[in-house]
Amino acid sequence: MFKSKTEAMSVKEFMNRDRSHAKPKRKGTAKRVAKVAVVVGITALSIGFGDVSFVAASAIDGAITEKVVAAFNPLIELVKALSYPIGLTMMLGGGVYIMIGNSEKGIGMIQKAGLGYILIQMLPLLMDLLVEIAKSL
Repeated sequence: MFKSKTEAMSVKEFMNRDRSHAKPKRKGTAKRVAKVAVVVGITALSIGFGDVSFVAASAIDGAITEKVVAAFNPLIELVKALSYPIGLTMMLGGGVYIMIGNSEKGIGMIQKAGLGYILIQMLPLLMDLLVEIAKSL
């Protein structure tokens, strides 16, 4: 039913066979065209309007900042979500140290875990505040 078709030929015949049906290979022509278009466009803008860096600094800067902040939101939420179980584990470890008689180390662990949890929960708010202050400058 599914027999493969094999064709016997010599090496010379194989090397001289017709390849007109094969697609011609393009070696990076699209990349070259894109590079040339970008260079020509930037050169034309620079000659026509002078320095165009002020456009990138003012109009595009806000959009880039928004996209970067939005891109990091899942990571921030992940760290905030993990802070509770990690903080609880560290506090429980501090309690165990207190139970076995090393109360100084136990209380230190509990304090540091509590402070770390609060900082992790509050730092995104602080960063949002700093971004808003930077935008107003």
